[in-house]
Amino acid sequence: MMFKAAVNIEEEAAGVRRVTEEAAGVRSVTEEEEEEAAAGAGRLHELVVRAAARHGTRTAVCYESEADGARLCYTYSQVTCLGNTLKELLYLHCDFSQSYVIGLYCQPTVNLPSCILGILHTGAAFCPINPECSPRLSAHFMQRCKMMYILIQKDMIQQFRDLLSTWLYIDVEYDIPKLYVVLVKIQWQVTNMDSLAPEPRNKENVIYSKIRGLKEGSLETTEEHKKKHAHKYVDCQRRGFVAYILQTSGTTGTPKIVRVPHQCIVPNIQHLKSIFEISSDDVIFMASPLTFDPSIVEMFVALCSGATLLIVPPVVKMMPKRLNKVLFNDHKVSVLQATPTLIKRFGSEILASVVLSANTSLRVLALGGEAFPSLCVLKSWRGEGNKTQIFNLYGITEVSSWATYYRIPEEILCNATRHEECVPLGFPLLGTTLDVMDNSGQVIQEGEGQVFIGKIDQTTLIQTYREKTKAKISNNVLGKKELWEGIQRLWKVVLNLPEGLPDVSENCMFLYSGGDSLKALRLTEEIETLVGQTVFGLAEVILNSSLLDIYNHIIEAIFFETKNNEELNDKNDRKIKRKRIKDESARSHSKQIKQWRSTASIGNITTVSRGSQITKLNTNVSYENCENRPDVQEGKDLMDAESNGEERKGHNSSNVSENVNANMSINEEKMSVKNNSWESFVNKVVKPQRNDGKVIPEDRVANCTTVSLKIRWKSDTAKCVDASPLLVISENNGSDATLYIGSHSHRIQAIDVLSGKIKWERILGDRIESSACISRCGKFIIVGCYDGSVCVLKGNDGETFWIFCTGNSVKSSPIVDPDLGLVFVGSHDQHIYALDILDKACVWKLHCGGGAVFSTPCLNKSPRLLYVATLGESLVAVNPDTGSVVWKRSCGKPLFSSPQCTSQSVYIGCVDGSLQCFSHNGDQFWQFSTGGPIFSSPCIYSFSATNQKIICGSYDCFVYCLNEDGDLVWKFETSNQVYAVPFVFTNCDLNDRTLVAVISTDGNLWILVATTGELVTSYSLPGEVFSSPVVWKETLIVGCRNNYVYCLEMSTSEQKKMALGESEQFPQ
Repeated sequence: MMFKAAVNIEEEAAGVRRVTEEAAGVRSVTEEEEEEAAAGAGRLHELVVRAAARHGTRTAVCYESEADGARLCYTYSQVTCLGNTLKELLYLHCDFSQSYVIGLYCQPTVNLPSCILGILHTGAAFCPINPECSPRLSAHFMQRCKMMYILIQKDMIQQFRDLLSTWLYIDVEYDIPKLYVVLVKIQWQVTNMDSLAPEPRNKENVIYSKIRGLKEGSLETTEEHKKKHAHKYVDCQRRGFVAYILQTSGTTGTPKIVRVPHQCIVPNIQHLKSIFEISSDDVIFMASPLTFDPSIVEMFVALCSGATLLIVPPVVKMMPKRLNKVLFNDHKVSVLQATPTLIKRFGSEILASVVLSANTSLRVLALGGEAFPSLCVLKSWRGEGNKTQIFNLYGITEVSSWATYYRIPEEILCNATRHEECVPLGFPLLGTTLDVMDNSGQVIQEGEGQVFIGKIDQTTLIQTYREKTKAKISNNVLGKKELWEGIQRLWKVVLNLPEGLPDVSENCMFLYSGGDSLKALRLTEEIETLVGQTVFGLAEVILNSSLLDIYNHIIEAIFFETKNNEELNDKNDRKIKRKRIKDESARSHSKQIKQWRSTASIGNITTVSRGSQITKLNTNVSYENCENRPDVQEGKDLMDAESNGEERKGHNSSNVSENVNANMSINEEKMSVKNNSWESFVNKVVKPQRNDGKVIPEDRVANCTTVSLKIRWKSDTAKCVDASPLLVISENNGSDATLYIGSHSHRIQAIDVLSGKIKWERILGDRIESSACISRCGKFIIVGCYDGSVCVLKGNDGETFWIFCTGNSVKSSPIVDPDLGLVFVGSHDQHIYALDILDKACVWKLHCGGGAVFSTPCLNKSPRLLYVATLGESLVAVNPDTGSVVWKRSCGKPLFSSPQCTSQSVYIGCVDGSLQCFSHNGDQFWQFSTGGPIFSSPCIYSFSATNQKIICGSYDCFVYCLNEDGDLVWKFETSNQVYAVPFVFTNCDLNDRTLVAVISTDGNLWILVATTGELVTSYSLPGEVFSSPVVWKETLIVGCRNNYVYCLEMSTSEQKKMALGESEQFPQ
């Protein structure tokens, strides 16, 4: 990975290999001493055995369980004993005559160190297999490693079979219950994976070479040199030589398979142990996944020192507050090696008050794996009086993890005036050679060149690594060729494309290559890390434009003077040829499954859409009178009612019928209901502890009513359903409820809610992620499309009434002005449009000042303002009558979330993890920070005239409930990230209590009490979910990425009360 950094050359005048006392705390070492150290360093497992002999009764590894926080610890004696047991079993059941490689397919647990030690004791190399990796790449990796045996975690065997059954099948050799793993033998069905993911390789797969003296691109040495150093050339396939084998991610070039010998990694471990001054009193956190080589350093630096290695489940690493508690409250972690991204997740408040506070347990913080943060950022993380030693680590898998280190001097961290952009790479670790060469191959002490990294007199599969950098600080880190290659690489990595895929075409569009908004954000972050700076507007260019446009946009930002944002956006707004669909109202190609026509008056209708948006319209128009402008009354927004589904006091419209036709044909297919009991899930509810701002688990619950969910029906749309449902209910006939929803298959369906029968289905010009809305007259359905069109369809049969074309994809969901009937919709062409659909005219359009409009606009009645959020980081208040900007505020990061309003405020979520609140004059009231990006839109609900709550999901896996002052009321931990908008509703079978429906991206649905966040019930859908749920009566509808729209039916049953503590009633 390219780093914006400098090599500390000035202090290395005698050669970059010398280690100074200032940097390392040890005396300089000679070349001969380095060779002797490497020869006598031993192997990884031998380091642990020696430590266990001295610290047998001390805790070696501690595992913190995900579910209940239970702790499981092993002493050094137990770890080595389990390792020896595994060694004997492997000798007994494995044939090592053909391969000395054993795979590991597991999650990090307390047994992990013992499994690795057992493998190493046999002389084999351990080979971690990433469960999240593409199965095709995993199969290629396993075959190239000549893997015959794998240790698989017991509860992951079926997952392994399902993912890799195309290429192999497995025979179970032996069950090892003490380590909760099973030894399996691989039987290959595909014998040659090279056609799937080719990799350059040595013909004999044996490397005989030496690092010193190598030039760029050369792995050859002279015959004279070979004779002189013949004793140093080794067969890297021999037993006991290789410690582990990893596959690189591809961020520094083509993904490679790297075999790391003991003699390369052991000096790395020993030197870092010395630099960090590790002792048996330390607690070291295993922050990295096993497939990322810094995890090897974390594990063995701890276990060779008598220290304690702390392991937590991967999901806990995604929960900053939970992780903070585990690391610094429960275990007092003293050494943390991590990426800057992981550290940033804690947020500035936790960083300054706990992680890097004056009384923190953290003695050493070593950052690596990504661009090192600037000194300005680093200083902002530290609390007053903090004394934590901070290191910059730099290296690559190809030369066994870390290559250089640099400790940030305390005087620089305490100096308020020094804010250098770059932190030096520092000094080479023991056994590492580091040179900066110019284009002619000459080593230089100053100027710009290329860094050559290698291991001295040691052999790895990849001997040299070439990376463009500088010996002095520079702004332009990348050349244009390197930038193009880097974007190509990252594109494939983010989209999880096979290694051997040819270069991506310059005309490829990210969204049409399998990308989505979350992957676009990840690609943005990866590219900004690659170039070492923020690139304004990059996320929207990725979402809207071709690969070549992305490249040109970055070139503009890096190599030329920054233009005015408006000019830059205009310049990059090159129209890409897209398929357009014509107005085919006269000859529609819609697929008529069943045409439902009515000549009766529409009358009153109620619409239900995501985020608890319930609107009542009074329309007295006939379907037969399609061409005349209707006489409509003002729409009524019910969200300020006391509860979902109730009308405003004094409103004269008739209620929606409360009777559901029980004789309808429904699908009784059942799926896994996780739990219908409150008691099992109360530990997931977190409420603030009175006034001190801390959070504690809620440990009381009473249950007298059980709520269950089952599928009423499901409808196949042929591709992913990311759009959210629109329900339209006729109040003349309360049982006449229609669902409108689109999918990636270009289809939009109209479905009868009670029966699940499709009324009509229309195929539009491209993918549909926009959620539909209904016109004020009630006759038309309006929806956006990826081909840039806003389609106005007749609600009764799906025929086209009008198509309006914008300049780019429309993912924004349109909304209707209940007063004027105008339709407001955003586009990725960076405009917001006001459309008069009856006159088939654009009333006005506004360029939002830079940034695509991804989210849904929000119309506030008083003051009358239209709020628009952009990917250009701006929240814009617009006059809805004239299209002029009233005010504009920057939120610091792109806005995928849609704004929502109360009479006093407007709320918006940001991908920096904050929920921000502004007045209607544009003044910021407050900002609440979560632990992950916010894509979910806030849902605002009025429990009374003076009691409004804001409920919003976050990618930190939590749902938050705040009051109007930005104080936390409660938060609930789901099983995965939350993208969907929560939906608040009432349930008459639970004494009209107010509930909230929340869905996490893994398809788990959670029904909570809206006032307390306590769990009522949960349910699992068989696919990822990015659609937002809507609830009507006892019916919940949501789209799923397994191609289906699901209609779930809620039912209740009485149970005997179980008193728990003082609370015996249903939570209020």
